[in-house]
Amino acid sequence: MKLPIVILCVLLIALQISVACPPGQYNPGPDCSFEEICPIPLAHSGREHYCDCWCNAGTVRDTATHECVRREDCTVYQFP
Repeated sequence: MKLPIVILCVLLIALQISVACPPGQYNPGPDCSFEEICPIPLAHSGREHYCDCWCNAGTVRDTATHECVRREDCTVYQFP
């Protein structure tokens, strides 16, 4: 009986975390690794941890505004 309660609690916590992300972002779950950022095109070279919310596919985090923007709208680096 305790296992279903534990599973339900974990699911509710996961739902709460995913709801907390702003529009255009999602919760990467326990991954919490490096996210692709502007002005650096490769995630591993950006070295920015964003454990809470990541930008949706097709957008990257602008380090100047900390918002998710389209790649072509990066304030410093222009993607090829």
